[in-house]
Amino acid sequence: MKTIRRMEARAGRAALCSIGVTCLAAASGSAVASNEYPVRPIRMVVPFAAGGVSDITARVLVAKMQESLGQRLVVDNRGGAGGMIGTDIVAKAAPDGYTLVLASNGTHAVVPHLYKKVPYDPVKDFAPIGMVSISPQVLGVNKDLPVKSVKDLIALAKAKPGALTYGSSGNGSTGHISAEMLGAMAGIQLTHVPYKSASAAYPDVFAGRVALVFDSAYSMSQHIKSDRLRALAVTTPKRAASLPDLPTMSEAGLPGYSMALWIAVFAPASTPAAIVARLNKEMNRALSTPDMREQMAQQGAEVVYGTPAELLAAVKGDLKRVGEIVKAANIEAQ
Repeated sequence: MKTIRRMEARAGRAALCSIGVTCLAAASGSAVASNEYPVRPIRMVVPFAAGGVSDITARVLVAKMQESLGQRLVVDNRGGAGGMIGTDIVAKAAPDGYTLVLASNGTHAVVPHLYKKVPYDPVKDFAPIGMVSISPQVLGVNKDLPVKSVKDLIALAKAKPGALTYGSSGNGSTGHISAEMLGAMAGIQLTHVPYKSASAAYPDVFAGRVALVFDSAYSMSQHIKSDRLRALAVTTPKRAASLPDLPTMSEAGLPGYSMALWIAVFAPASTPAAIVARLNKEMNRALSTPDMREQMAQQGAEVVYGTPAELLAAVKGDLKRVGEIVKAANIEAQ
């Protein structure tokens, strides 16, 4: 009996020792991952074609980040299927911090609701690194439309259900979702007129054939300054730095309204926490520099940075809000 007890005691000590060694090895491995990473170039997948907002943002960001990381960051454009192709590449990549994606609320909040089959889960398949920027949208109307505020627009739309038209760059675009969100929150009916691009809608808005359009503050600013249309509000929770006198949709009478293009960086799910923290730190450091802010402003974007947890909350929040709008408006991919 004593022999059995001695054997059990030795087995217990061995198990504890094994657990201790395993924990020590895990902790050591985490430290090594944090201290040595990165040891080779990092690929930043952009799920859209070269030359667009996401591509330009990626190139500005990686140029700054590689200075402090001490390794090259290579932009890899993998466009197609509304951003699903490039985004899915990263979802299925090794979770080692060497493959990242510069995604948006388009790939992570809109696409999952537009298509019946999406090859990735925007929450479960990614490790959020951090937000990069937000591009405010503006609600602009034909300058001869008898409205001077969002409340005026809502009153006119209620008096003429379905008579007011709006242009967008197509089904599921940020402009489309923004207008449908206005309709849902204000209880009004607007008629959608899709174009190949938001810029293609402007001639019809100027001529009065289309009543309104939602587009980026960057693109619309020139038309506001030339007095070719009237701007009523911005779609972001805070006023746009480029248009400080323009109220937000919330201030203009729709509390809680928020819809704009945001861009953020994600890694594959299960990427070590130490690597996520390192990337978040270096990315935020890059974004906080004055020249980075200036370069982003030239693209009509405002720098927004924070924690991985804050990005995850933004994804979940947009998924819920956009999903409700897409379902209510019966929006489908073109």
